[in-house]
Amino acid sequence: MPEQDDVIIHFWQNVVNQSLQTRASDIHIEPENGVSHIRLRVDGYLKHLTSSPCNWHERIASRIKILARLDIAEKRLPQDGQMLIGYQQDSPNVDCRISTLPTLHGEKIVLRILNKSADDLNLNVLGFTDKQLLDLKHALSRSQGFILVTGPTGSGKTHTLYSCLKELMDNTKNLTSIEDPIEVHLKGVNQVHINEKAGLRFDTALRALLRQDPDVIMVGEIRDLKTAEVAFQAAETGHLVLATLHANDAPSALWRLKQLGISPDQLANNLICITAQRLVRLFCHHCAGKLTAENNQSCHVCDGTGYKGRTGIHQVLPINHDLRIMIESGATLTAINNYCHANQIISLQDSAQLLVERGITSAAEAMRYAA
Repeated sequence: MPEQDDVIIHFWQNVVNQSLQTRASDIHIEPENGVSHIRLRVDGYLKHLTSSPCNWHERIASRIKILARLDIAEKRLPQDGQMLIGYQQDSPNVDCRISTLPTLHGEKIVLRILNKSADDLNLNVLGFTDKQLLDLKHALSRSQGFILVTGPTGSGKTHTLYSCLKELMDNTKNLTSIEDPIEVHLKGVNQVHINEKAGLRFDTALRALLRQDPDVIMVGEIRDLKTAEVAFQAAETGHLVLATLHANDAPSALWRLKQLGISPDQLANNLICITAQRLVRLFCHHCAGKLTAENNQSCHVCDGTGYKGRTGIHQVLPINHDLRIMIESGATLTAINNYCHANQIISLQDSAQLLVERGITSAAEAMRYAA
């Protein structure tokens, strides 16, 4: 049915256009009785965009799976892939990561939009305080050691790592990253894409990389003990290593690495800086955060949410001599937290409160993300 196919293509292109215009991070396509319900994640929150006419879901799913080179006949198992999306005219294509999941009503599909440019990468505009930025840049100036960026999924960790790599770009250095997926193409960085189906995992890629005479190594994520061990080995043998880890805050990252199996000696001897972060929504520049419930008028810029755009709140923990002694002696998480408080290490909560005091976000929004 060529005519219906054209209509479906047009429907999907409208979804793509809306997603790119709103700078959505994800597109959710959720089936119910043959209908596709489309939601976009904008500034960390899902919002309903549209629903397809009845019985279109399978056709929409098939089109996406074809574009992502997935098996369109396989509907019983999850699949992962990648594809490009873009405006129809005069616009560069954007990478997307595709995930399918069989549900009661059909395949649910999520597209993660990797809509970032190397031009956007700048440590100076990510929300660090002057002292935090100074501490992080001092760590980046070191020739060897381990810098860890922590936070939950969607907190901007990878963007911070990319900004660190851009800060380090130098024709005299060999910079290499190991990623899954590659989100931004960085000129001057040798970027390795993980391919677990082919046997190229983080740990195997990292071992091979150590024979490539690297100066700076970025590991997209520390997922397991094998990867952690090789990453710490790289730091021990004269390389600067940057990596991400899922942890609530900077002190918790130490506990998480211990749980993985990294010894206190390895932590103390190699870690030079740990950062933690969240993303907080900012008041809309047009309606200045005056929520539309007051006048029942919806701001066309923020869709009546009162917020538009996000910035980071951060905790930066430089690992100095005193902390090394504490880590090596097996100090508790409570003791590390007490050290941070006594030495004016700004917590995530403190960082959020600074934004509230500047009048650029609400107390409720800041505390939601800092908790």
